[in-house]
Amino acid sequence: MYRRMKERLLQKYMIWVTAVSLIAVIVAGSSISGLAKSRGPESASYKCYTSIAIQKGDTLWSIAKEHMSPEHDRIEEYIKEVQRLNHLKDSSIYAGEYLTIPKYRSRNFKSLQQND
Repeated sequence: MYRRMKERLLQKYMIWVTAVSLIAVIVAGSSISGLAKSRGPESASYKCYTSIAIQKGDTLWSIAKEHMSPEHDRIEEYIKEVQRLNHLKDSSIYAGEYLTIPKYRSRNFKSLQQND
């Protein structure tokens, strides 16, 4: 009878050890994947600005359609930013003038590190 109690106790102990080990592995795995994600992407985009010459027939809408990137959610958002950057009170632009517009560029950080 003592032997049977000892075996049951040992079984319970082994179940607990297995459960705790499994939980530890899951926690460690999620921590490692979290660290990998926190390192950031291998490439990222960054905002810069460029100047363009306004051509005859250009509108803020046509310029936005040509130069807007997915980082802007809506074309209206892009146009408002162009207006703000160029201190425009309305949407009037004229051929021969220049506009500063936002652009997003990609930078591959992995290739930059290899070149260092």
